[in-house]
Amino acid sequence: MISLVGVSKEYGGRTLFSNVSLTIGVSERIGLVGANGSGKTTLLEILAGRVEPDQGSIARNRRATIGYLVQEVAQKREVTLYEEMLAGAERIDHMRGRLALLEEEMRSARDPAEIEALARAHGEIERRFDQSGGYDLPAEAKRILGGLAFRETDFDRPLGEFSGGWLMRLQLARLLLTEPDLLLLDEPTNFLDLESVIWLEGYLRGYSGSLVLVSHDRTLLNRLAGRILEIERGKIAAYKGNYDAYAEARRVRDEGLEAAKKSQDRKIAAAERFIARYRVRKDTARRVQSRIKMLEKMERIEAPARLKSIDFAFPEPPRAGRIPIELRGVSKAFESLCVYESLDWKIERGERIVLVGPNGAGKSTLLKILAGVLAPDSGERVLGHNASAAYYAQHQTEALDYRKTILDEILDWTPDLTQQKARAILGRFLFTGDDVFKKIEVLSGGEKARVALLKLLLRPTNVLLLDEPTSHLDIPSRDVLAEALEEFSGSLVMISHDRHFIDRLASRVDEIGGGGVRTHLGSYGDYLARMGAAAEEAKKAGKKPAEEERETETADEKRAAHGRKTREERRREAEERNERYRKLAPARKEVEAATAEIEDLERKRAEMERAMASPDFYAREADFGETFRVYREIQAEIETKTARWEELTLRLEEMEREAAREEGNE
Repeated sequence: MISLVGVSKEYGGRTLFSNVSLTIGVSERIGLVGANGSGKTTLLEILAGRVEPDQGSIARNRRATIGYLVQEVAQKREVTLYEEMLAGAERIDHMRGRLALLEEEMRSARDPAEIEALARAHGEIERRFDQSGGYDLPAEAKRILGGLAFRETDFDRPLGEFSGGWLMRLQLARLLLTEPDLLLLDEPTNFLDLESVIWLEGYLRGYSGSLVLVSHDRTLLNRLAGRILEIERGKIAAYKGNYDAYAEARRVRDEGLEAAKKSQDRKIAAAERFIARYRVRKDTARRVQSRIKMLEKMERIEAPARLKSIDFAFPEPPRAGRIPIELRGVSKAFESLCVYESLDWKIERGERIVLVGPNGAGKSTLLKILAGVLAPDSGERVLGHNASAAYYAQHQTEALDYRKTILDEILDWTPDLTQQKARAILGRFLFTGDDVFKKIEVLSGGEKARVALLKLLLRPTNVLLLDEPTSHLDIPSRDVLAEALEEFSGSLVMISHDRHFIDRLASRVDEIGGGGVRTHLGSYGDYLARMGAAAEEAKKAGKKPAEEERETETADEKRAAHGRKTREERRREAEERNERYRKLAPARKEVEAATAEIEDLERKRAEMERAMASPDFYAREADFGETFRVYREIQAEIETKTARWEELTLRLEEMEREAAREEGNE
């Protein structure tokens, strides 16, 4: 569908990547990973056609539509949310083009497995195309907006009333509504809550087009990606499988590189010692020059970028009482919206709680009440014996002194630390070498968040209250934070949309909604399993299969009355068309195999002819009669296989003509 050949790109004299060749087919799922600034967004913009490469070429299927999530917000502030959502969403045209694209790909495919995958995608799109009767855009638009946590009361509000984060959700919703053939998503979960992330994952799992996803959400990459592309040091490496498979393959690769580099370093050291020792001796001059040339030509192996493992224990917080924080009869309302009413809630020492619930349910409100930064309308917040709480919100980075270096910020915050210990702690939080001397003002959002979180952990409090601590952190940084929190012996209450992070830490899930809190003991994975089982039971108690069948029959009757083909007729035609493609594939493979065999034999014959044409062949060969015998056998085999190739080619051409006639009659 889209191919890059020899593509290179530089910015400000720095090479992001060079000589990249990449092909993206139909219905591919690709995760794009790499350090911040490695060029992930630039590669997406090149794929989208928004940026031109400095070198190389790009080929796109003219039928393919490409959708790119632009990190920009709508400027038409007076337009309503719903009007903006529907603007330009001509999905039926995209679907027609998608069907034509898949049919074109199936005609040119050779691999039966590839044809099977294309046929499945074609059948799924055709099913949705038929069921929609041209697509009910308004209903689908409302479904997507609802999945991304917009309420129906939001639909008629002008865009000027929404924050930048909500407008980014709208951009994502509009893009999903168009259903392009290739979807390019750059950190789509940055502005989403946990429930919206889960909805988005389910939507993308059912999406039939190709997907290139940049994300720091390990769970999302594990569940959606079938291939991982890694940008590192100006090169792009491909790994088959999801993120976990990539991480394991990367680990094995790094171990191999380290071993190879050590071996190479030993060879280099030995050569350099030899050169230094024997350079002045005439009888070893040739050998010295040989080693010098060897070192000049040697391609030096770069050691993989690996994080140092630094053994450091964070300060042990004072031991709190059995109930560090308790809420008694707490109520809180914002104007006419009642968030909590007579809420009784408590956390026990050592518990790790994640707060979940739909957007606007009151998760952040509860965390602020627990932290004491928001007073309840009624009721009380009670701190237990020896309890102290520390609160982290995303605006916490604004409290950093932007004029200081990272090292000075940490030393001033904890004066008892030596510089050596401070650097060891910073190393654990991925600030190594000269990084510690960077000013806070030049740091990225993720780096500032790491500094703020580190300061929080360096003060020994026994209750941590964290509101989206993983936002703007990449996967290695999230792993570092999770490791630090695993060692924390106090109590923890958190909000996060990173499922891998919270499943790793949480021992209790509190579901917020309806003015109260429902407690679920166990991990987040346990909670999801229970919710899935409950949803399945509710589904079984709902509509009967007979009712669904009757709805399908009624829809078919309506299509027949308007002279259109029924769903069953279209399904049967699609199956027949897919079957024709499947029959053609083996015949094409036979022709290709026969061609390869003939080419191999002709190459051997040419090599023998060149050898026999040499004047000294007859003087060199002890028994050239044997050579002639082999030569005649190759000649005969070429003639036999050529006749077979002609037969296979004629049969394939007839099959293709027959398939074209049948397709034209449909």
